[in-house]
Amino acid sequence: MQTRIFNHDSSPAPGLVISKYQELPRKSCKLSNIREAVKAWNRATPGDAQNYISQLVAKEWMARGGRGLLLAGSVHGTKVNFFRMINTPGPKYDKYLETLIPVIVDVMARDNEKVAREFGLVEKTGAENLACSIKECGELHQVSALGAPVNVIVKEGREAVESIMNLIPKESWGQVLGGFITVVQGVL
Repeated sequence: MQTRIFNHDSSPAPGLVISKYQELPRKSCKLSNIREAVKAWNRATPGDAQNYISQLVAKEWMARGGRGLLLAGSVHGTKVNFFRMINTPGPKYDKYLETLIPVIVDVMARDNEKVAREFGLVEKTGAENLACSIKECGELHQVSALGAPVNVIVKEGREAVESIMNLIPKESWGQVLGGFITVVQGVL
């Protein structure tokens, strides 16, 4: 007869169970969006884009009375300091970039509105909201008419309702939702 040894170890494997990215604060998502938007703005700007962008942001920062971010001085120094904030994530530069976000968004919206819209930094106009609502409602009608599965109809319905809500002034949302709840209670 032979003896067999079984190793039944149910202890957890050594190492990190939680991802290192789970501990990042939520504001880092906003900062990474701004960083990506500035990089796209840099790629979309012809010529010496870094000097041009950093000078626009620095002038606006100074016009608003901003101080303390080392954006005043030589063109080269301004460029280096600004793009250090963009390219180097970390607590120090995140804090600086967070104070610059309103300036960056305003300058980007004036200089390259396409990039600002692409990254969701500029609100849609009334005409854009109307076009989006027409498109979403049309998609809902189409999937309903074609007999799509319920989950697809629900998804398109939610998107249509969200797009319609963007047409209504935010002050009136309470009235609209109150009426909607009344209708839903009557149906159920």
